[in-house]
Amino acid sequence: MGIDKFRRKSVFKAISLNGIDLYGGLGMPAISGKVYYVEGNAGLDTQDGLSWDKAKKTLASAITASNANIAAGSSGWAARNTIFCKGDALTEDLTVFPAKCDVVGCGSCDAMNKTRIIGHHIETGDGVIQSTGWYNLEFRQDGTATLFTITTYSGLYFGNCIFTADANCTHAILTSGSCDNITIENCWFRNDEDGNDPFHTAAISLVGPVYNVLIKNNFIQGAIGINIDNAIAYNVWIDNNTIVSTGIIVDDESQLAVITNNALISAAANTANNQMDYNVKLAAGNVCTGDTSTNTCPVEAT
Repeated sequence: MGIDKFRRKSVFKAISLNGIDLYGGLGMPAISGKVYYVEGNAGLDTQDGLSWDKAKKTLASAITASNANIAAGSSGWAARNTIFCKGDALTEDLTVFPAKCDVVGCGSCDAMNKTRIIGHHIETGDGVIQSTGWYNLEFRQDGTATLFTITTYSGLYFGNCIFTADANCTHAILTSGSCDNITIENCWFRNDEDGNDPFHTAAISLVGPVYNVLIKNNFIQGAIGINIDNAIAYNVWIDNNTIVSTGIIVDDESQLAVITNNALISAAANTANNQMDYNVKLAAGNVCTGDTSTNTCPVEAT
């Protein structure tokens, strides 16, 4: 019997995210579609992936099966599938993401209570609604490229994830085309394990036009914390993050992002534009520490 069936019977407590029951809360069926299972150590891609006993070995194979299910008919139009994955570290370069689906890490990887995914993931999208959620996962790169490169994607959600910058990794998340409805919440963008190498270009870089973006309650480390490098950045809210950078903390070329209640730390000197490039009229409640002093951001009137 799958974990979803147990949770629908309230045998186990709910899995919650930000106080919201994802699975099994109050005995209600939170899973509204098909459930697939990935077991990186013992699974087989020739299996159907519909139980742990018949788990698939790779996430890519489970994504193919889930996408086919969503596209099979009208029953999938408003459904949301789930992929549970475990297996220590899964080494895969994903080029297709699961549509209308949440990928949830479970089990453990060494001492970490998450599933690790090692690779460089490039999703070009096709301009339609994709809607992919990634929860309780660690993403790590085995080279120098970006962890996630996203183009023309609609609906992308990261919750309770870790992005680890191995040596010379450039970005954690890079959007290179028009994207909308992106939520990054309760995640950690961290230096490599010796603490010396941040994401070398920026932890989060929004290069293409973006719409409806929430970046909230994260711990972000990088050469630049958040980079918005496009004049179109509508409904972007950066709130309640701790951001530690070696240079500029938030670089908003659009001058449209709302930036509130963040703890901002930079190794750069406390001079204009060294730490923040933003619209002061859209900022409130931020505190910024530089190499010599700590100030409110924007500076409070005297």
